[in-house]
This record gives sequence, C-alpha cells and structure tokens, in this order.
Amino acid sequence: MMPIIAWSQTDTTIVKTESPRKQLRKAKKQLRAGNLYDATDALEDYLAIKPEKVKYAWALAEANRVARDYKSAEKWYKHVYEQAFTDYPQALYYYALMTKMNGKPQEAIALFNDFYKKYRGRETYYKKWAKTEVEGCELALKLNNEPTAIELTHPGSELNSPYTDIAPLFWDDTTLLFSSLPSDTIIRYNERDTTQDKHYIKLYSAVVKGDSIAQAVPFPLFQFNDSHVGNGNFGPDKKSFYFTRCWDEKRLNIVCHIYVSEYKDGAWQEPISLGLEINQPGYSSTHPNIAIDDKGQEVLYFASNQPGGRGGMDIWYAIKKKSGGYGAARNAGSKINTDRDEATPFFDLEKDSLYFSSNGHAGVGGYDIFKTAGSQSRWTEPENIGYPFNSPADDMYYRINQDRVSGFVVSNRKGIISVKSETCCDDIFRFQPPKPKLIAVKGFVIDKNDPTKTPINNALVTLIQADVNGNRMDLELGKDTTLNGHEYFFSIDFENSYKVNGSAAGYLPGSAAFNTLGITESDTLHVDIYLEKLMVGKAYRLRNIYYDYDKWFLRDEAKLTLDTVYNLMMENPTIIVELGSHTDSRATFEYNINLSQRRAESAVKYLIKKGIPKDRLVAKGYGETQVMEDCSVYTDCPEAGAGDCPCHQNNRRTEFKVIGTLDAPLKYEDKRYQDLIKKP
Repeated sequence: MMPIIAWSQTDTTIVKTESPRKQLRKAKKQLRAGNLYDATDALEDYLAIKPEKVKYAWALAEANRVARDYKSAEKWYKHVYEQAFTDYPQALYYYALMTKMNGKPQEAIALFNDFYKKYRGRETYYKKWAKTEVEGCELALKLNNEPTAIELTHPGSELNSPYTDIAPLFWDDTTLLFSSLPSDTIIRYNERDTTQDKHYIKLYSAVVKGDSIAQAVPFPLFQFNDSHVGNGNFGPDKKSFYFTRCWDEKRLNIVCHIYVSEYKDGAWQEPISLGLEINQPGYSSTHPNIAIDDKGQEVLYFASNQPGGRGGMDIWYAIKKKSGGYGAARNAGSKINTDRDEATPFFDLEKDSLYFSSNGHAGVGGYDIFKTAGSQSRWTEPENIGYPFNSPADDMYYRINQDRVSGFVVSNRKGIISVKSETCCDDIFRFQPPKPKLIAVKGFVIDKNDPTKTPINNALVTLIQADVNGNRMDLELGKDTTLNGHEYFFSIDFENSYKVNGSAAGYLPGSAAFNTLGITESDTLHVDIYLEKLMVGKAYRLRNIYYDYDKWFLRDEAKLTLDTVYNLMMENPTIIVELGSHTDSRATFEYNINLSQRRAESAVKYLIKKGIPKDRLVAKGYGETQVMEDCSVYTDCPEAGAGDCPCHQNNRRTEFKVIGTLDAPLKYEDKRYQDLIKKP
C-alpha cells in the first residue's frame, strides 16, 4: 500500500493553548491538505475540550482508520457509536473492525453481530461485510491455534525505515530490490509553499547474505524525479523488468501505471508505458507479475480499479501477443475478486498457484494473504495461508525465494519501525523454516587441587542419561576423550537429566550432574568435571557396598559400585589395589575378622572374574579394628543381635586403596592381624 503522505516538512506543530476554534480550523486545513497525522493531533486537542462534537469525533475516527492507527480509531468509533448511533450507524461496524484489527476477534464477533441486528442503513453491503468479518474472526480464533511452521522476523533498520518499505524481490542472487520512502520524520504538505522538496517512493537495494543484510542504498536504475516508483518484477527470462509509476493526477488522488524496461545490448532501455490495454487514463494499474500459462503464453497479472471490476481494486490479467504488447485486460473472476480490494498478485510458476492479498475474503486482519491454484479466470477456492504470514493488521506482497522455503511479506503489524502509531507503516518481514533448536554440553576435566585449573589431557568422559525417578538404570549415551586442551562435547536433548563421568590415569573417577529441564532455546551448557589424584596408601570408601546380615555374598548394587573400581584399574593398568572390608563392633573380634575377610575376598573375586589380574588385587578383612564411631554412645544402636542403626552402618564399610604399582616394589606390611585370618 502507498503511504499516507504529503510532500513538505514545514513545521506545523499544534500549540496546546490555542482556542478550540483555532484548533478546529487548523485540523480542517490539515485534512484538506492530506496531512492526516497533524489533523488527528489537532482534532484530539479539539475534542478534549468539545467531546460532544460528534461530527468531528467521526472525522477523527475516519482519519485514524485511514492513517492505520487502529487503537485510536477504535476509541473514537466507539465514542461516536455510544453518542450518536442513529446519525452514524456505520460507527459500530468500524468499531468492530478496529477491534478485530487490534487483535481481539472474540470481542469483535459480538460487536459485528450487534451491528448486523441494529443496522438499518441503505448501504446493505455493510451487513454483508459484517458477516464476512465474523467469519474472519472465527478463522482467526481457529488459526491462532494452528500456526504454520514458519519463523517470521523483522530484518531491522538496515532494510526498513520508519515510513514505508514494500515490494521486495531479488534483483540477483544477493541483491534485494525494494521500494522505500526512508524518512524518519513526519512528511507534511504545505499547499502555499511551491518551493518545497517533494518526497517520492524510490527503489532501494540491500545485499543479503544468509541472515546478514547490509544497509540499504538507492538503486541506480529506474529512478524518476516526478513520481513514485515501486512494485518491480522481472519477466520470465529476466530480460524485461516491470514496475509501477505513480503520481498525483489531481491533488490527493494518486494514479499508478505499469511500465516496462527491456534489457538489450548489455543495458536496460528507457522504460515505456504498457499502453491503453493495461493503463487506462484516470485509473490505477499496479503490482505487475508475470507468469507462463500451460500454452506457453506470457500472462501479466496486475491489480487495477479500472471499469469492469467487481469493486475497488481487482486482480486482472492480460496475455502478451506474439507481435509484442498485450491483449485486452480481463478480470480474473469472482473466485478471487470481491466487492472490496485485491492486490499484490504473485504467481508461483512451480506450483501454478497465485498468491494475492484481499480485504474482501474472510481474513484474520485487514488485508490477508491468500493462495489459489489455476490460471487467468479459472481458480480454486482461495485459501487463507494463516499465521504467522497473516496478522490482525495488513499483510501483502507475499514473495517466495528460489530455495522454495524462505521469502518475504510486507506488513504493518506490531513490531514495525514506526513514524507515528504502532501500525502506521509498512515494513518488510522475512520468513523461513524455523531453525532447529539444538542443545549440547561441553567442558574440561580438571585436577580439583590444581590452582591453575589446567585441563587433564587424555581423560575419558562418558555421558549418562540419569535416572531421576528410580524407574530404570542409568543409560550410557556416548564417550569422548579430551585431547590437546580441547573440551569434551556431546549433543543432548531438551527436558532430560544427565551426568558426565570422567576418568584419567592417576586419578579417581569423578562425575558432574546437570539437566536441561526448562531450557527452551538453543544453548551449549558448560559442565567441568573435577578429579582427585590417586594417593598411595589412602583409603577411599566405596558407597553402596551392602551385604545381608551375617553374609558375605555381593548384592547386585554392590557389583555396580565395584564396577567403578574396575574402570579405575583399567584406566591405571599398573596399580595394585587393596579392597578392605570392615564390620561393626558386635560379635566376637575373631568372628568379625573372618566375616570381613570373606566380604573383601568376594569383592576381589568379582573383579578377577571381570578380568583384573589377581596379582593386582589384595583382599583385607579389618573386622572391627578400625571402627569410625563408638556406637555404644547411641541409645538406638543395639549392642547385640540383628538390629541396626546409622552408626553400625557407617562402621560396616568397604574401602579401597592403592598400595603400590607393578613396576615398583610392593610396600605392604600390615601384618597386625594376619595370624587371625582364617580361610573360608
């Protein structure tokens, strides 16, 4: 859509202290000149003092609607409806429409239905439109829960300006061509100033590489000093370029005609008008788009308000003659065209489908984008292409790129760069398939006592999906090795719990737990694993080594814990390990020595069976000689029998310690109780 503009930037600031009469006179002057933004400001000031003047409240509502300030328009249509529905019955219709275009379809349905019941005016098409708008509101409620799997983004100020940016297409592989009026201040018309600079929409281009867009610059071709230029499109062979020139035929009455430039002798030739078959005097023809029909004929689709249409702007077509030029323009038919407006046709040659925008079909906003299959005047029922392409505002200029999955649309939805209201002006938006959301974890394996935090080289890291609910065993997902100062790395899933186990020669195994619960965007988590160096002669407690009372056979959960010792010994193939078992202080001294020895030997036998050489393992039963606590001080700890308490459990433990290496003399001289050990 063309912007709401005039041609001067003369200051016409409203002085708040002026009398209501002067404010009204100024508002009327700005309305006559077409300076809608200044006119609405003046009318707002006037009505703040004279709210009963419904005539001017109606004028303010209408001006805001044309200026696409939907919030202000809704407010003032509601005011007029509540104050003078009889005199202004259409106020309820437009109050409902603005409510819809402000993203409140459920409220709008009730207002449209109310209008349908109350309206008695002569213009019966209002009731027909109200019915269509109710269908659009119901569609909005439905489609809001069924968005298309597309990501639509605003490219930013490199491409868009505060006023108007429309009609994007690729001039070549990396150059995006579009039309723009890049003013960051309100453009005003001063009818007395004949020397003022005029402001026209011109062609601009920007280099696009992936997600990056360079700052837009004026395009060197097809520029005119006396007219707007826009809506460019290539012919099928890219040796002809069609575009629209628009000018004021009468003051505030813009007329557009379609021009074409041919590429010959290595240069683009002087553009010429397409002629009377397409461009009729006093009427607009715009938005040219070229297709090839099933007979191989070149077909021009365009939008026009020329006689013979169905109302407002319609989609038309004309077939190119073999001798050059075009045959008579024909209306594309009632499947596409309504008694309101259709515009911005785009024919997808690969799918034989026409995309166009309309405010006459049931839509979620003002202009919605629709899709239909066919050719010329034979089409399937148009289909609303849904969210996020369409919004409560105006959505137009659907264009798909050569990759078939990305493209552009033009919209005045919330999020634009605005010179006035949040929905005043058109910006170009990009669409593309949503980028897959990925999450990963990385980190170093570090000596916990190293103050420099230097990563341990050649450490093995295992990714484990952790069992947090007790429903299954931990699941090993993958392994990685840290080499040359690099981190380990694993791709993981959202909404899961994990741990990473680390091991390295000369170190005890270590682990770190983490989860991805509640993370919704792509991310790489950083989780370091800290390992403790193995110390010769130091005892390390093995958790979860349990035995039945008065038994020495390993439980399954004890085997899982011993597997960590197995892994440690595989990582350190020369170490010699003592597995030492302890009892509580109940039973006799000799009995406890023998019981603990049997338990230690059960652990050793398990590791030998898994493949650890027996000369690297020593079983040691300590009985009650190294209790960690005196349990007699606790009243809940039985002194005899099979009862239990935390203190006894703490004393009954299994430990391991490194007592030497295969390549060094074994230093193992603990002979204090060797004479008490009895073979089982």
